[in-house]
Amino acid sequence: MKFNNKRKRSTRERVGFYTALSICMVAVGMAAYSTYSTLSKGSETPSERPTVAVERVVTGVTEPESTTATQPPTTTPETTTEPTTTEYVEETAPAETKSALETMLTVNTSLSFPLDNSNIIEPYSETAVYNKTLNEWKAHTGVDFGCKNGAKVYSMGEGEVVKVYDDDLLGKTVVVKSATYTAYYSGLGDVSVSRGSKVGTGEVIATAATVPCESMAENHIHIAIKVGGQYVDPLELIRSNE
Repeated sequence: MKFNNKRKRSTRERVGFYTALSICMVAVGMAAYSTYSTLSKGSETPSERPTVAVERVVTGVTEPESTTATQPPTTTPETTTEPTTTEYVEETAPAETKSALETMLTVNTSLSFPLDNSNIIEPYSETAVYNKTLNEWKAHTGVDFGCKNGAKVYSMGEGEVVKVYDDDLLGKTVVVKSATYTAYYSGLGDVSVSRGSKVGTGEVIATAATVPCESMAENHIHIAIKVGGQYVDPLELIRSNE
């Protein structure tokens, strides 16, 4: 009678065996997957990697303005004559000055009286004369024409009003410039012209008032004339019209 040396395994032993076998198989599978993943990533080339487009909104940046500007069509402006707009610059006498008479002789013009009368209370003088109001001696570089307060003052010739201003010594003053001379009308009250006004001979430019620096004298207006920046005797130009 033969006996089988291999004994039959018990149920518990079989369960333990298959459990251990399953664990081994899982471990082997995980190791194989890990190795495959590592090799796959290492062999991946840049061209094979997926490209993801990223949209980024940047604020606070503006596009530079175009440096090419549309030039307006070139046109030639019309030439027009406009009143004086720049501030009048006082004329100055040249270094080598002539006498008042020599200077006056270079002016080819004749003027009219600035008032309805020819009452002269103080003539032109290059030498010093006494001023009662200021209590001093000084040259009198104009002519004082006596008149009543409010009398009409006329332009002695044609020209353009280049300045109207208040002078501390001479009072309200109107400056009229022509091609050959500049006339100063001082001691005025109401002025009827303004800078840029064109005036003609005999046109009313103001009314008479007082001359502050000569207020102790008879009421009058003060007339001065410059030629080339140098004072001349107004009466020499007025009398040439007589």
